[in-house]
Amino acid sequence: MTSILDALLLGLLQGATEFLPVSSSAHLVIAQYLLGIDSPGLVLEVALHMGTLLSVLIYFRKDIWSLAAGTFRPGEPGVSSRQEVGLIFIATVPAVVAALVFKDAIDAAFDSLDMVGWMLLVTTAVLISSRWAHGGTAGVTAKVALILGLAQALAIMPGISRSGMTIVAGLWLGMSGTEAARFSFLMAIPAILGAGLLSLGSGMPGVALLPMGTGMIVSALAGYVVIAWLMDILRRGRLYFFGGYTLLAGLIVIFAL
Repeated sequence: MTSILDALLLGLLQGATEFLPVSSSAHLVIAQYLLGIDSPGLVLEVALHMGTLLSVLIYFRKDIWSLAAGTFRPGEPGVSSRQEVGLIFIATVPAVVAALVFKDAIDAAFDSLDMVGWMLLVTTAVLISSRWAHGGTAGVTAKVALILGLAQALAIMPGISRSGMTIVAGLWLGMSGTEAARFSFLMAIPAILGAGLLSLGSGMPGVALLPMGTGMIVSALAGYVVIAWLMDILRRGRLYFFGGYTLLAGLIVIFAL
């Protein structure tokens, strides 16, 4: 059974790593191993992600409100909003399909430290590649949305950073860092909600409501602070710096844990 203190620590860790390109899922698996927490698997993982989802909703509240209002408003603004909502839907499909088709394999990956370590090295390669991806002013098309969706689907595996994969993919496709991050966070909303509903349908073994609530609140607060920091990092084009951290973390997990 996860204690309130464990949930608080994991919530802080989740909020601090969800938006940085270092894989929050990897850090949660590692923390659960080091703290000796009897993890319920994806259930607690999803609960903490719901907390960071709240931070996204608050930070991007103007964008979300504009999309929601524009979708049902007649005229050109509504058309533009409906198009972006459609693009977010396209970007969400690959992760939904992957979660349903490969559910057993994904669950097993969360119990394998070696897998986490190797996936951190995959994240390292992606982040370092951003050194040569200068971005630009390209917008999101259906093709771009699908590619970003495939990148997000790969990040279901613990150790592969969702924000790192999608933002770097956006940079290579010609998007600016801040625009790639904005769309990355918006497309995460339906993906996280869907994962939460899927886990709720499977029950919540081993997790009490109070620890879950604590973890969600802490992850939401920490996540909001980190979003602002990441947006500043992207403006300065320094995303690849995180590759050094994920390389070190991956090697430690593989050879020391």
